[in-house]
Formats: sequence, structure tokens, C-alpha cells
Amino acid sequence: MNAFLRAHPWATLSLFVPTIMLGLVMLVLPFLNGVLLAFTDASPKSRGFAWVGLENFAYIFEDRNFWEVARNSLTIIASSTLIAMLLGLALALLLNEGLRGTRLFRTLIFQGWVVPWIAIAVLWGWLFNFDYGIVNHVLVLAGVFDRSANWLADGALAKIVIISGFVWRIIPFMMITILAALQGVSTELIEAAKIDGATYRQRLRHIVFPLIRNVIVVAALLQAVRLFQEITLPLVVTAGGPINATTTLSLYTYKLAFQQWDFGLAGAVGAVWSGALVVAAGLYAWMVDRRARRADR
Repeated sequence: MNAFLRAHPWATLSLFVPTIMLGLVMLVLPFLNGVLLAFTDASPKSRGFAWVGLENFAYIFEDRNFWEVARNSLTIIASSTLIAMLLGLALALLLNEGLRGTRLFRTLIFQGWVVPWIAIAVLWGWLFNFDYGIVNHVLVLAGVFDRSANWLADGALAKIVIISGFVWRIIPFMMITILAALQGVSTELIEAAKIDGATYRQRLRHIVFPLIRNVIVVAALLQAVRLFQEITLPLVVTAGGPINATTTLSLYTYKLAFQQWDFGLAGAVGAVWSGALVVAAGLYAWMVDRRARRADR
């Protein structure tokens, strides 16, 4: 089969045509259409649209709401990713020790991964409800709070609600990815370090972490990009409030497009947001390539 594919490169290329066409129709064309709308005043309220050039971009860059939303997104997503990464790493290290009940725990934690986002959003709203939420009940019983806290009416507390929901959602992915990396670490290296007298902490710092660092970073970046696209949790639980405290870029774009019906501004925000992610991904790829070149010297 391999010989046939090498002898007939066009036949090989034809195997990818359906995938390429599907990618163009489902991904590339909608994205390009969104970028094109960013340079217009398109809106379903009007019959047509006019070319406005960079007016939409100039507007959002001068808009305080946009910068507040950008800061919210960075704060919420960076905090969620960092916390989930640390917890996922801790769980992976425990599971890698082969403790009793490991298989059962791995099965149970995956149940949270397969639950639909809308179900998680409804559950989170119930957990942090002012009147009957179990979180308030537990914290009051434990003496942490004197009375129930209105989590969804306070900006800082509302951010905690969203961050905790994001963390709970992505921990399974972080855990299983890091666990797979840990299981790929050579046991001979670990045993040799033990014989040389290295402590558990020293083995983690000088052997394990350097070997799995790239896997951890890639997993964290994948989840960060995923959270940048997430709209369900903040929309259902807080609706972006109070006063934009939990409005993320995805929710902000949704509101511009489908509440204010301004497709031009929504396209501009989406274009800036996508461009920022592309730049971040490019910087990461450059850093990885630079590190690899140094290692080869």
C-alpha cells in the first residue's frame, strides 16, 4: 500500500480532498466572512451594508468596555488554566503512583468531562445560589461566612464562580494528558536517580518536569484557547455581570452580534481576538523552536 501511494502521489492527495473541502466550507470561509464583516456596518436591521474601513477597529480600541472585557478574559482564563494545570498535575502524580482505587477514580473523574456545558452551567448556578446554594450552606456551617454571600451580585465573587466552573471542567483533560506523559518517563532514569540518593522532590524537579514540560504547556494552551471560545457558562450563570465583571470576549462578541445586532463590530472584535491568539501561538512556536536549536548545539 505504501509503495502504491509513493508511486501515485496524486492518488494520495485525492484522499485528503474531502477533508480539505470540509475544512474550507466549515472553517475557513466562515472565518474570512467574519473578517470581511469587520470592515462594514453590516446589520440585519438594515437591508444592505456599507464599507467603513477601519472604523469598527478604531471604535473598539477606544471603547472602555472592550478593554475591560479583554482584561476579564485574560484574568479568568489565565487563572482557570493555571489552577487546573496545577491540580491536574497533582492528580496525575498521585495516579502515577499506582495507589489503590486509581482505576475507579479515573473512571469517576471522567464523568465530569462528558457532562454537557449547559448542564454544568445550570449546576453551577444552583451551587452558588444566594438562597439555597449548597456552597453558601457549607461555608456558613464551617464558620467561613457569617451569612450567605451573594456570589452572582459581586464582581470579584462572580469571577470566582466562573473560574471554579472552568477549572472543574478542564481538570480531567489536564490530568489524563499529564498522566500519559508521566507514564512515558523512563523508569530506568527514576530508579537510577533513587540509587544516587535523589529525593522525590529532586527527581520531580530535575528529571520528571523537564521531560513532561512541553506536554504540560501544550495541554494548558489547548485548554486556554478552548476557554477563550467558551460562552455557555458566563452566559447562563451570570449573563456577563455584574456590570461586565464576567463578560469574556466570546460573550462580548455574542452580545454585539445577537443582542445589539451589530455584525460589523462583532466581526472586528473577533478579528482582533483571533489575531491575538495567532500571535501568542506564533510566539510559543518560536520559543519552542529556539529552545530546540539550543539543545542541538
